[in-house]
Amino acid sequence: MSIPHIALALAVTGLWGFSFVVMRELLDALPPLMVAGLRVASAALPVLILFRPPAIRWYWTLGIGLTQGTIQMSLLFFAMEFGMPAGLSSLLLQSQVFFTTIFAFAILGERPGRAQYAGIAVSGAGIAIIGVTLPGGPTLAGLGFVLVSAVSWASSNMIVKLAGTDDLLRLIAWAHLIGIAPLLGLSYAFEGGSAAFTALGDITWVTIGELFFLGLIATCFGFMLWSYLLRRYPAYLVTPFSLVIPISGLISTALLLDETLGPQRLAGVGLVFIGLVLATLRFRVRSIVGP
Repeated sequence: MSIPHIALALAVTGLWGFSFVVMRELLDALPPLMVAGLRVASAALPVLILFRPPAIRWYWTLGIGLTQGTIQMSLLFFAMEFGMPAGLSSLLLQSQVFFTTIFAFAILGERPGRAQYAGIAVSGAGIAIIGVTLPGGPTLAGLGFVLVSAVSWASSNMIVKLAGTDDLLRLIAWAHLIGIAPLLGLSYAFEGGSAAFTALGDITWVTIGELFFLGLIATCFGFMLWSYLLRRYPAYLVTPFSLVIPISGLISTALLLDETLGPQRLAGVGLVFIGLVLATLRFRVRSIVGP
């Protein structure tokens, strides 16, 4: 990967890590399905300008809408509502790296080298060290929601690769448009009926700003840039960067939500960075000096 693209991957994943602070604050104001529905509505706003849908088969857009726009984030919000701490959720969600690598091997025939396997293994060890130090006693249901959310993210990565389009802003916006009605309908059915929507009258401008940040910036433009990298490089080179998300998430939650970082947790963060070096920079050197 080129240096500018490495910087882009770090910026996007750092932004996503910080987003867990915003998610936690939104869940304190609104129920999870309502947050998920308003998030996808915000992410779909570019459709107001980009009227024409992406020039791909409709089922690719539908697939991304379901995996990325509906399933992934709604399950993540449920996990946090069930008691999963924001930092721990940002950490466990990165099991999508392993699912994406498996899917890319099985579906696309992408074969990562030994450096990439080593990088993912070292980063996985770092995540494990961080995970065992985090308190909170997450429920089994919450843990399951995060893991299924990670599978959904990995599935979305594969669909982006298979869709074969560079019209990514249009694709992401139209994909999220699909999720608005189902999520708001589920919110009405399971989160108090009209009372769930009545609560919208009490939200503040800060909450509205957080919804725009989470939907339009972090989701729409963030996933557009992420999808660009996935289209340009093999999945096993791009997905390890998502391991920066828990680092950013843990630091952000420590500063803003009082989730503390101890020596063991910092050691785990160091291992994640070592894994990223093995999985990306070593490949970059190899591409310069030859096979």
